[in-house]
Amino acid sequence: MKKYILTVVGKINSEKLCKDLALGLTPIVDSPNLKFQHTNNVLLFSFASEVSKEELFDYITGILFGITETFILTEVSDNLTVSLPKDIKDHLMDLEKEGENVDMRIDMKEEKSRTRNFMYDEEGEDDFVALLLEELKENVKKPSLDFILDKISISGFESLSEREKNTLDYYSKNY
Repeated sequence: MKKYILTVVGKINSEKLCKDLALGLTPIVDSPNLKFQHTNNVLLFSFASEVSKEELFDYITGILFGITETFILTEVSDNLTVSLPKDIKDHLMDLEKEGENVDMRIDMKEEKSRTRNFMYDEEGEDDFVALLLEELKENVKKPSLDFILDKISISGFESLSEREKNTLDYYSKNY
């Protein structure tokens, strides 16, 4: 299981949106807690997961669709250096401890038992995440051709996300 820090940048200006995003991430979290901290339109999440980094990226892109395109997913290692106030750093970096003064966390044991009425083994969990990813891909709207062309006109081809490039490729082959 690998630990990650997810930094989300955008117009995230309510505690409700923070908690909704945190709840949206719960299916991919395997640590006892999913912790987060919000300040000045930046939202930090700390969690551990057994899901591959590529699947995490796709899932997070879907969760954030329509909210922001800007996020950084970083694997936590001994080389990670962060500058945070001590209480926030202690809160975010210790996924086992519940945290005393900061209540920005999701108890994964409670959340998983609340949202799932069935028990599953590790193989079933992988299927569950794959099913969620597939549903997410089906439900997330593709950017329109007009949107993509406008973005190219304003910011250049390099400004397109990988998803937008793939969508443009799809349009070029099918229309």
